[in-house]
Amino acid sequence: MRLTLSKKEVLTILTQIQDPHLQEKIQKQLDADEKRDRSKKSLSAQKATKIRSDRAKAKIQNAINLLRIENKKVSYYAIAQVSGVSYSTVKKYVNL
Repeated sequence: MRLTLSKKEVLTILTQIQDPHLQEKIQKQLDADEKRDRSKKSLSAQKATKIRSDRAKAKIQNAINLLRIENKKVSYYAIAQVSGVSYSTVKKYVNL
């Protein structure tokens, strides 16, 4: 079972605990949580999102070019079908 507590709540609970072993265990976990670097995780997520969106944009642009070469109607639906990208993604990145 997991509980989400603020730092202040954890410190209040620590003062009430009589068992030194349990106090030490909780304090170690609190210290480890503070030391964890969340920025790496965030930067990795941003990088992955940019890569996915760039790939989707490239697929969409290729589909538009292909439709124009074949003299077919360029619509959101047609772009989605040719590119393999979802309709909502096409609407997000294309202005017709």
